[in-house]
Amino acid sequence: MGGKFDLGRIGGRMALGALTNEVLEAGQDALALYRGGAANRTKKKPDRSPVTEADQAVERRLRSFLTERYPEAAFLGEETGASGPSEAGLRWVVDPIDGTRAFIRGIPTWSILLGLEADGEPVLGLAYMPAADDLFVAVQGHGAFCNGRPLRVSSVDAMEDCVVSHGALSQFTDMSRGDWLPRLARATYTQRGFADFDGYRQLVLGRVDAMIDPGVAPWDVCAAAVIVREAGGRFTSFEGEQTIHDGTGFLASNGGVHDALLELLSGQGG
Repeated sequence: MGGKFDLGRIGGRMALGALTNEVLEAGQDALALYRGGAANRTKKKPDRSPVTEADQAVERRLRSFLTERYPEAAFLGEETGASGPSEAGLRWVVDPIDGTRAFIRGIPTWSILLGLEADGEPVLGLAYMPAADDLFVAVQGHGAFCNGRPLRVSSVDAMEDCVVSHGALSQFTDMSRGDWLPRLARATYTQRGFADFDGYRQLVLGRVDAMIDPGVAPWDVCAAAVIVREAGGRFTSFEGEQTIHDGTGFLASNGGVHDALLELLSGQGG
């Protein structure tokens, strides 16, 4: 893990700029649907989770863009699944609308997420929140930025001062982790629910010190993992492994409270 990703593998900085522009344009398309009532045209997937016209349109657009320009790379999207060469060294990972439930209810915290794995490691992350017009960009070894400004996590290192963000309460109960909530309440300063990428946004802006995200998929966190790490934070599984392929979920933090939180969640602390 670590090092510096060679942007030449995707065509250099100009190619990164083209990727960024495509995400921005996809975001504006989604924003038009958001404002035009796309939430009223919601469908249910087989797992009963919602999917909107915007989810499908954004993934279709990004998938077409990426597969045309990078035919040698694989692709993983929330709506269309995996495709492309099975032995590819590069894989694009897309969540077309991260926070679909927020999108449906008119809550402006949804985002478009585009990540890149190189040899199984997250190395590039783009996250665009169209309603706020906030763009987060990070490349391994090149730093993390929001609207061009460098990002840095907080310096809090004491649990009693720690502000923890978390996703939906059902994420905890569905993974049989409901006991974590009272532990966190006892051991940390305060806890706030900022679901989806919004929780990671609060972390890299220094507003919270950790994000706890049980039961999420690689497309939910590929971009976030790079953005958090490049902002000076840590991103691991609940076992402390540096991976985005662990179905039990993930802990992201400023680094200063990471080990203490891992210990607390394991039942050994607090």
